[in-house]
Amino acid sequence: MVSQTDSTAAKKDTLDFYDMSLEQLLKMRAHGVPTELEKLINSLISVASKKPLNTREAPSIISLITADDIQKSGARDLIDILRTIPGFDFGVDVEGVVGIGIRGNWAHEGKVLLLIDGLEMNEILFATTQFGNHYPIDLIKRIEIIRGPGSAIYGGFAEYGVINIITKQGEDLNGVSTGGIYGQGQNDYLHRNAYFAVGNKVNDFEYSFMGHMGDGQRSDQNYTDFNDSSYNMARNSNIKPNYFSASLKYKKFSYRWIGDYYNTSMKDGYGDVVPGIAVQETYRSTFHEIKYVYEVNKKLSITPRFTFKSQTPWNSKAYTGKSAYDRTATRALGNITASYNLNRYVNFIFGTEYYQDKAIDRVDSSFFSNGKQEVTYNNYAFFTQGLIKTRFVNFIVGARYDKHNVYGDAFVPRVGLTKKYGAFHFKALYSNSFRAPSIENVNGATDSLGIKPELTRVAELELGYKLGRRSIITINVFDITTTNPIVYKTDSTNADLYINEGGSGTRGVEAEYKLKLQKVNLSVNYAFYTAAGKDKIADYEVEKDEAALLAFANHRVNFSAIWNPTEELSINLNASIYGSRWAYTSLDTSGTSVLEKLPATTLLNLFVNWEPVDGLNIGVGCYDILNQKFNFIQPYNGYHPPLPGPSREIIFKLQYNLHFKAKNRKVAK
Repeated sequence: MVSQTDSTAAKKDTLDFYDMSLEQLLKMRAHGVPTELEKLINSLISVASKKPLNTREAPSIISLITADDIQKSGARDLIDILRTIPGFDFGVDVEGVVGIGIRGNWAHEGKVLLLIDGLEMNEILFATTQFGNHYPIDLIKRIEIIRGPGSAIYGGFAEYGVINIITKQGEDLNGVSTGGIYGQGQNDYLHRNAYFAVGNKVNDFEYSFMGHMGDGQRSDQNYTDFNDSSYNMARNSNIKPNYFSASLKYKKFSYRWIGDYYNTSMKDGYGDVVPGIAVQETYRSTFHEIKYVYEVNKKLSITPRFTFKSQTPWNSKAYTGKSAYDRTATRALGNITASYNLNRYVNFIFGTEYYQDKAIDRVDSSFFSNGKQEVTYNNYAFFTQGLIKTRFVNFIVGARYDKHNVYGDAFVPRVGLTKKYGAFHFKALYSNSFRAPSIENVNGATDSLGIKPELTRVAELELGYKLGRRSIITINVFDITTTNPIVYKTDSTNADLYINEGGSGTRGVEAEYKLKLQKVNLSVNYAFYTAAGKDKIADYEVEKDEAALLAFANHRVNFSAIWNPTEELSINLNASIYGSRWAYTSLDTSGTSVLEKLPATTLLNLFVNWEPVDGLNIGVGCYDILNQKFNFIQPYNGYHPPLPGPSREIIFKLQYNLHFKAKNRKVAK
């Protein structure tokens, strides 16, 4: 499965020695210490292929974020980190929940897979993931991101993308780590979180335990619904994370447990302001994984893996306009993956997977579509991949077949050509992917024939060129076509309904430039999408603009400049620049929602990080310096006005690491 080694460190196998000529090998002594940029782009990752490859040859469009990137940015949560990725954006769903979009497409329900150390975080009732003051970003080692399809590897929640978070384990921690953040907005606090972690590796035994707790707020601004009712979100939009994790590893055997207890409050409901006190919602999840890597010989390894997760998401009591919701779902999954190296140029991967989903309804008056308060589904899958490395091109071909006992089957092949030639690299990729209907999609299907998987075809081309040893530029184009998309609707009682409706898709371009000098790091990226010429879902389209879809700007630019005047001090100025966006903002006299074009927005941030002594980091910064109060827009016509984001926030971060074994301090270049 996903590699959890520290691939950002300089390693011998980050260079393709067997791909070099004799002349190149003889010059290796003059190669010198790799620059920070070279370490990054030669990092070995397996999120895109299960077989470790460097980022320039991995068969997907890849973004890689390191712990150092996160620390120097002063990011408050995953939203701050992911909005710097080309094509990634965020919108509001219902009940104050913020979800993710990618390349102009709303991907909140099961279209982007979120993994933490290989464990699937998406809840399985609706397949959603909740963003905002959620996961412990200070304990992240790195994030590997596929900006494109991943279903041929990961199945039905990876239709548009994969976010693989790798946290610090025992060997990385090598002691005790603790810290926290406090953030103050114009009208109230916005973040006050703390974390701790302990871990170490002693001979063949490795362990870690970590926790992340706190309290935040979605916003400190006023929310107004289409009926001109309003409320102040301060103290009415709390976001409280409680995340714990334990890991044990002995040689090739490992066990992992995660407990994620996420609590929110809200008064925006399904658009209308909820009268009275704020509604409390809970999202409770526990995860278990047992894995063993059996190395039969130097060529063949077999990895059996068992995971179990239990989730009670969207749990709330009844409030005006919505019935109580209390359902728990479990998934027991078994997976066996075999990797065979025919030689150092050819690798084959084969695997099979089976899972069983169960859901229970604890509300007396509520039932599933089978008329009972319990449902059970099962799914089996087979997957394979072949990788052939030659001097001229790397050829990757793979496929996955899933068979579900209710909604049928899905077959998704993929093929890719990648290669780096010195400073130049290219990727030519074609993939099919699918979105598997979740438990509530099946339960809320309005068609008598039931709900079917939605299918997507994606073509991508990336070209990159390394300008010397310290800068690189990449540009990629993509074309996404989705058929039978699963569309979310509600009835007059706000009951959730689902239907396969029409088609959708986008095409566009993404470009990125990175420069890493001795004391200055620069990064700028640009993302563009258009929906012109593509089929559209009626609730998602913008009738006044054929190229745009609701909520997401056609043009986005991210910029980051980090200055390191000394080895202990860094100053980061970064910005996210959004083009105009479309939103439904009010109702006209006939009760029809009014579509409005919102102006361009710039989120400008500044963060200073200082390490006065080894292990102690002190950070001070300001997010949204221009006080834009960024709005989260609903990406479909669900009669929900834009949700105001937080005001300008002054943040203070503190982190201390006490190592059991001394580590050498970095030497200035």
